[in-house]
Amino acid sequence: MMKKVLTILLAAALAVSALSGCFGNNNSSSSSSSSSSSSSTSSSDSSSDSSSSEQSSSSSESEPAQLPTMAEVRDQIAEVYGENYIPSMAYEEAQLKEVMGINTDNIEEFVAEGPMMSGHVDTFIAIKAKEGKGEEVETELNAYRDVLVNDQIQYPMNLAKVNASQVVRHGDYVFFVMLGAFADDENLDDDAQLKFAEEEVKKATDKLSELFSSID
Repeated sequence: MMKKVLTILLAAALAVSALSGCFGNNNSSSSSSSSSSSSSTSSSDSSSDSSSSEQSSSSSESEPAQLPTMAEVRDQIAEVYGENYIPSMAYEEAQLKEVMGINTDNIEEFVAEGPMMSGHVDTFIAIKAKEGKGEEVETELNAYRDVLVNDQIQYPMNLAKVNASQVVRHGDYVFFVMLGAFADDENLDDDAQLKFAEEEVKKATDKLSELFSSID
């Protein structure tokens, strides 16, 4: 009888021991699984943040530079010359077409100014042509410049400025520049006067290159 009791107690002890081991393994497995899941989630979040940051950076880099309006260009050119910016009379679209021979159907936006006094020739024209029409507008403005250069009825003081005038194009943005101060020394020969006038015009062309460097 005593042997049976001992046998039963031993069997019960073994069963309890086996059950404890089983529960311990389950808890360990559950803890490991939870830790792995947490690590995976953290890695996923980090990857998502990195991807979002890269996309934002890429989007920012791909945005085109904001180009100035023609009115803003005019103001910046006038600022370059200060009191030596003489044009003060606005030219209308009809004058661009009839006097300068420009096909205004190719123009999206423009600012054009000339002198109030007939004794001056200072002129600034800024044109934003319609897409793909910049070269055509450039050709027309060069033809207008040729007329001025070949015009024999010019005041002697204006000859250097007319000959130094330039047409410049940046993409579909086209400009006619005939601007600048007069040389203080009236005894300069023709070559020296032309060089001075060219340096004055260069002030505007350099500014235009700066403003439109992003599309060159």
